[in-house]
Amino acid sequence: MKCYNINSGGTLTDGLAIRHRLTRGSELQIAIALALLTPMTAFPATDNEIAELRAMVDQMKSQYERRIQDLESRLAKAERDATKAATRSDADEVPLEQADRIASTESQPMTAPPVMPPASPESGKTGLGALSSGNAFNPQISVFLDGNYYHDGIDGEGATLVGLAYQPSRGADQVHDHEEDGDHAHGLTENGFNFREAEIAFSATVDPYFDGSLFLAIDGDGTVELEEGYFQTRSLPAGLRVKGGKFLSDFGYINRQHPHQWDFVDQNLPYLNLLGPHGLQDTGLQLTWLPKLPFYTLLGVEGLQGNQEIFGATLGDDDRAALELGDTDDGPRLWTAFAKVAPDIGINHALQLGLSYANNNQHQEVQEHTHAHGDDDAQDDDYEIEIHRSGLAGDARLWGVDLVYKYDGGGAHGHKSFKFQSEYLRSIKDMTITSSVHPEIIGSRRTFTTDGLYAQAIYGFAPKWTAGLRYDVLGMTNEISDGGKDAGFGSSDRWTFDVTWNLSEFSRLRAQYAHNDILVAPGERERFDAFYLQFLVSMGSHGAHAF
Repeated sequence: MKCYNINSGGTLTDGLAIRHRLTRGSELQIAIALALLTPMTAFPATDNEIAELRAMVDQMKSQYERRIQDLESRLAKAERDATKAATRSDADEVPLEQADRIASTESQPMTAPPVMPPASPESGKTGLGALSSGNAFNPQISVFLDGNYYHDGIDGEGATLVGLAYQPSRGADQVHDHEEDGDHAHGLTENGFNFREAEIAFSATVDPYFDGSLFLAIDGDGTVELEEGYFQTRSLPAGLRVKGGKFLSDFGYINRQHPHQWDFVDQNLPYLNLLGPHGLQDTGLQLTWLPKLPFYTLLGVEGLQGNQEIFGATLGDDDRAALELGDTDDGPRLWTAFAKVAPDIGINHALQLGLSYANNNQHQEVQEHTHAHGDDDAQDDDYEIEIHRSGLAGDARLWGVDLVYKYDGGGAHGHKSFKFQSEYLRSIKDMTITSSVHPEIIGSRRTFTTDGLYAQAIYGFAPKWTAGLRYDVLGMTNEISDGGKDAGFGSSDRWTFDVTWNLSEFSRLRAQYAHNDILVAPGERERFDAFYLQFLVSMGSHGAHAF
């Protein structure tokens, strides 16, 4: 076999080795050169061909050397960044027993994640957890399917009434009349089979500076809704992190959780009635700070646009004009502040305490009341019911206190593990009457105060099996203050029990029973039992959930 050697003079001579050894990517370059030179064995090469071949080899060598140098440079930078991150992590290290926070670089089960230290803002983890190195430049995608069978004893109206428990600050949507044909409004649970939503989540590392996350919800009617879409910074100094876009607020504890993360099928009474089905979910900016302390402490503030369902709600243009409410202020109108602390209480124990505050500087409501004319019993032809509307405007404040305790029992698949969580919310709305059919009350003030509490416990009574008990109440304080005159109303409460079977890290079945005692209007109650059978299925890789 004839082999050619490229000498310094640029001629071809017989030889057994290439004289100029390529220092980088040599095997690949030799193979390419041999492939190019092999046809030359059949006839002598000209000087032009020799020069062209030499130029081609030199060009390939130069290109590969530049690519290798670029990769080596990127590798060196990545190693330096990893060293810096490890140094910060060591400085911010929290005892293991404070843990069970955001955390994993791999796919995690739908059940509670193992005990892990909390993530710092520098870690760059998204709400779905960090990406694995193999997916560093591609979105991490997961899909959650959430459906149920539901039945109550009041023709399927129970789920609607639970979300409309009476509070005097609720406004005109406090009306409990439903469509005469028995149909339910879009997206509400009814007796029989329901598909609550399919949630699609995308999460990725954008570059060395940002992470991005997107959550879409598709309900049983095919309506697509953007639940969250935000970026988070990865490398701000001093434990700082910025989040921007549309997201669930870190107010309280359960507010930032998606429905598939709940320990019960439905939301608790205080959140459902004081904040609405979506909780505090808005567009804006969040700044958090994780100071270097011996125990986990997270402080944060948020500036949000203020487009809310119940807390800080505003009316449409026609209603604002008719009720003389004035124009809607420019955002941000909603501000929140929160603090979360996790003291060291032992290796198998984790405790987090939280305090939250929210203020919306523009809240609008329309209150309705009726006047009857004529004698209904006598079947008077002139009998009619007249609806009077009043407009109110002011600001709304919300306080929240939360406590979460977890115990790792050490058993397989959550056996003997225990979790307790509780939150107290208090809503205060200071309003001024802007319009009314009763001119004497225009300009007077009203203060609406409603609070709520829930407490729940989850115990792993067998591997992959948990039992939960929840008590929630709305309206321990449920009153209107009018110039020193207070009018109080009763409360709504319920007891809920569930059993959950976590078949695998990707599927879950749950049975839930609740006894409800709901105040639907002053002096009017509905007491009923409700039963759920729920399925949850997860597809795709998803990170561990937050603590």
